[in-house]
Amino acid sequence: MTVNDKITSYEPMIHSIVQQLNILYDKDEYMQIGRIAVFEAINKFDVSKTSCSESQFVFTLIRQRLIDEIRKVSRYQERCTPVDNNSLETHAAGDSYNLENTAVKVLNAREYRWFTLTFSGYSLKETAEVLGVSVSTAKNIRKSARDKLQRSLPH
Repeated sequence: MTVNDKITSYEPMIHSIVQQLNILYDKDEYMQIGRIAVFEAINKFDVSKTSCSESQFVFTLIRQRLIDEIRKVSRYQERCTPVDNNSLETHAAGDSYNLENTAVKVLNAREYRWFTLTFSGYSLKETAEVLGVSVSTAKNIRKSARDKLQRSLPH
């Protein structure tokens, strides 16, 4: 049996794990990650070093790789997803408008610190750590700052 045949024989298992993990988007990418995991598992599997069967080993490796990918995508989306609403876009009449000057005027110290950290590229979790608050509190600071900025921007 060739390696391609073995990988093909594990396709139903990969599909089943994708379904179990409730992956709804980018299924083809996750299926490919599963195929790569099967290839690696077949090459790594050594019956003398483990007490499980090859299929159990392959299942575990596929599942771990897919969960790792889900976590990686989640971290990326947390860091790189744009602001929920367009309240921080600057639609100014002329070049004299400056969002940072407005932020200094309308935000309190903690909200302004959130503002500067966010525009420096910090994630919400990192911002919470720098501010010394929980992620939930950081979300409340973010909401308050956005509301104040949105009210102060010209419409």
